[in-house]
Amino acid sequence: MMGLNPIGYKPWTGKRTEHASRFQIIADFIFRRNLSSKWFLGVLIIGTFLTFALPIIMLSLSPHDALTGETMARQMGNGLFYLFIVILASMVCSDLLAEDLRSNSFVLYFSRAIRPERYLLGKVLGALVTLAVFAFLPPLIMAVAITATQSGPDYLSSTVVIAETVLAGLWGTLFLIPVGIMISCLTKRRTYAAAGTFMVVFVLGIISGMFSRFDPNWQLLSPGNVLSLSFNVIYGLGLPADIDPGLLTMVAVIFIVPPLAFTYLQVLRKGVGK
Repeated sequence: MMGLNPIGYKPWTGKRTEHASRFQIIADFIFRRNLSSKWFLGVLIIGTFLTFALPIIMLSLSPHDALTGETMARQMGNGLFYLFIVILASMVCSDLLAEDLRSNSFVLYFSRAIRPERYLLGKVLGALVTLAVFAFLPPLIMAVAITATQSGPDYLSSTVVIAETVLAGLWGTLFLIPVGIMISCLTKRRTYAAAGTFMVVFVLGIISGMFSRFDPNWQLLSPGNVLSLSFNVIYGLGLPADIDPGLLTMVAVIFIVPPLAFTYLQVLRKGVGK
């Protein structure tokens, strides 16, 4: 008769990760997964080429004394830049939580006793780093390239604009992620999450356009207008006289804080960390 060989278990000799650093693993996985997606890379390459590559070449070769805030605000506030941010944010955020809901992957996260805030931090950080490849790095490269090819001696003012571009890039990278991750936690289908994020932004833009004829401040209902006006503020260009600065600040906060708070409560409800 054939004998039975007992199953042998060997101790794992790897290095265990600290609880505090596990959110970095989540973020790294999200970044690598998106950059390995042909669809995401395709949209990223097309968007970067159309939005930044051509303007960088044209603006660097054309005569200019220095880098100005008007130049960067105009480039980052145009509709093409915003369109690709919406598309890429929808793709990145589509499965941040939806996939975990569908596959019941929360069990794996919970078994490692990861805290809710660190789980959510890992998801948001992963989306931020991924979207920064389009919304942060190209604008910064553009600002540096224009400064490097300027003919005037005023490098100090150009450096200030570069610093403002860092802030503008961070803001542009973050802006739509809270809404995207909130939509992702409401469905188990990544396609629904992606379409939902895109539709929310699109519908808000339509409503804004309908009512802004009665009051210009209705423009602030559109995420695209909020982002463009925010860039004007960051670059020190000010706001139109008929736009309330306090209302702009309040709407910007509403686009960030409530969606993140709602998502956090949803994560708690799923029992993360328990």
